[in-house]
Amino acid sequence: MTAVDVVFVFLLLVVATILEYAYFWPRLRADAARSRPSTRPRAYQRMAIAQWFFGLSALAIWATHQRPWPTLGLTLPRGSALALACVVVLAGGALVLLQLWSVIRLPIARRIAARPKLDAVAFTLPHTRGEAVWFFVLSITAGFCEELLYRGYLVWFFAPWLGTVGSMTAIAIVFGVSHIYQGRRGAITATLAGAVMAAIVLATGSLIPAMIVHALIDIGSGTVAYWLFRDAELPRLAPTQYASVA
Repeated sequence: MTAVDVVFVFLLLVVATILEYAYFWPRLRADAARSRPSTRPRAYQRMAIAQWFFGLSALAIWATHQRPWPTLGLTLPRGSALALACVVVLAGGALVLLQLWSVIRLPIARRIAARPKLDAVAFTLPHTRGEAVWFFVLSITAGFCEELLYRGYLVWFFAPWLGTVGSMTAIAIVFGVSHIYQGRRGAITATLAGAVMAAIVLATGSLIPAMIVHALIDIGSGTVAYWLFRDAELPRLAPTQYASVA
């Protein structure tokens, strides 16, 4: 570990977090409330650029110091771990397909009635085809970069003090707190998701299965949101009508 690692982790965990909560999320919420058409695509683009900046920086630091890639988790699992990784990825994909199937079967009225459940995070989710495309790009980015940073680099950084499992646990909590903009329920869900990703990494010895599952989950969530919100041009139902179609 060098001074470069310390500075990088400080920028990632402290500076970036302050900028997100003092500037980025309030601005995104305000612009989305004004229904500016370019708000979400531009936000997705900025988030993807920021994540690739940190992700590629982490890889550059790692390569510059000639550290072994298996230590970071960037190798394919082997033997029984590979079989487990395949099962985990297939299970994750199946769960996402099941979620999509359950939503696509709903009539439009039921989809509209389901929107209030997403009120806390609606400003972050795609409402149009163009937004859905950029959210897909962001989902792939998050799958790779967030797992690289939160389950790879940061775990390595804190392991000397907390151990691998302790680091995974602490970082899962930090990962959840970083999603507090989604409300308490969203933060708890993100913490649990981080714990699941950590378990996948620990079980397979690789970041790659977790990266794939993470990306699939984000793609599924964005697609579900798009299917629910894409009918926004239809008149909104009154609360009593929500009850009648639920």
